[in-house]
Amino acid sequence: MRLADVFQSGHPDAATELSDGDFLLTCTCGLEQRLDTMTVDEDDGLTLYDCARCENNSVVGLMRDDAATELWTSTSAMTRRQELGGHRRNGYIVGSRVDVSLRPPDAAGDVQLIPATPNFFLALRNL
Repeated sequence: MRLADVFQSGHPDAATELSDGDFLLTCTCGLEQRLDTMTVDEDDGLTLYDCARCENNSVVGLMRDDAATELWTSTSAMTRRQELGGHRRNGYIVGSRVDVSLRPPDAAGDVQLIPATPNFFLALRNL
């Protein structure tokens, strides 16, 4: 599952095709990049995007809501689910260390801003 897939589901304009290239962010290392240029690590319930330059930390992640519930329940570091942060959308939890903009290359500005939720990554340290 890719971030574009999560945002495509239920998109008000069904004719609009989204891709990872429609999402823009600036990594903590300072590199501005689109998600389609980042290194992607996917498994059954978790997708992580790593910076194309520094690749030392995942910058954006998404996880199935049911997998997130299981992980967060089993993580002793988290005492309350809401401490983890992340944005719920269409059965997934989206988290990021930095703000992510939905800004297609031909758009004049951001269509949507996804605020950073760095606490999303706390439970992932235990995987």
